[in-house]
Amino acid sequence: MRAAPFVAPSWLVLLLLGLLLAACGPKSLKERTRHGEKLSDEASTLLDEAERALGKLDPDRAESPLRHAQKLLSHPDIELSPESGMLQSRLTELKARVAPAREEKARREFEAVVDKQRDAIVQAMLDVSSAVDAIDRKDPTPEQHKALIDAIERTRDRLKEGKKLEAKSEDYAASARRTERRLEDAAAKAQSAQMVIEFVYGPAAARLEAEDLAKKAKTERDPDQQLTLYTDARDRFQQCGETAKQLIAKTPLLESRTIVVAGQPTTTKAVISGCDTRATSLQKTVTKLEKAKEAREKRKAARSKKG
Repeated sequence: MRAAPFVAPSWLVLLLLGLLLAACGPKSLKERTRHGEKLSDEASTLLDEAERALGKLDPDRAESPLRHAQKLLSHPDIELSPESGMLQSRLTELKARVAPAREEKARREFEAVVDKQRDAIVQAMLDVSSAVDAIDRKDPTPEQHKALIDAIERTRDRLKEGKKLEAKSEDYAASARRTERRLEDAAAKAQSAQMVIEFVYGPAAARLEAEDLAKKAKTERDPDQQLTLYTDARDRFQQCGETAKQLIAKTPLLESRTIVVAGQPTTTKAVISGCDTRATSLQKTVTKLEKAKEAREKRKAARSKKG
């Protein structure tokens, strides 16, 4: 036999319906107040987070808590919190700080890039200055000249890397122009040193070689070999004088310039004068030896005919 189905009493149905309607009905003022205070606390925490981010110039991190705080502060229950007005003011103030913070962050980041670029150029110019000090002497070497040229090129490369910054920073652009002028001065010194090096390693070196040949010729016993050595020495002295005059014509600043040759100070003018004098002197010696050789060959030919 089946049991009869349960049927709730009418009073119980009415009671449950009443409870349901009460739960779904409007909240009381007390409940709304508690909810408003909760929203207030949460919004305050979010605003604190946004303020810390803005203090660190991180506007991107501040935007999310500001959006959430604004959503909380737009709830009607927030009006029941005593801190509602203050929180709304803080929200407005912090939102107004976002754009300036972003601008300040961009400015500082740009300044950091400029400072880094400026430091790179300063370091490169230190190398240029050191190379100029080394080469700005009476006896510059090819190695020192190359070191200066390389330092100048490195600095010019650094300037090219920062070219885009010049349009955004007048101060950096002005410093770049000053650096370019200093590089022009350094390049002029490099050019002057190059002429000195060409003179020392060209005419002056030829003079030393010619002197060595003349010394060997003086002690040579074989007359034909002696003539060959003196002729070679004469040619080198002539080459010394001619090349030296060409270099001075090309670079007048070389005239009477003090240089160092084989560790001894002298002047370009003295080198030219010495080469010309020795070339003239050796020409007489060569002419004399050539006549002596011609006489020997005639005697030898005469003996050959008699034989």
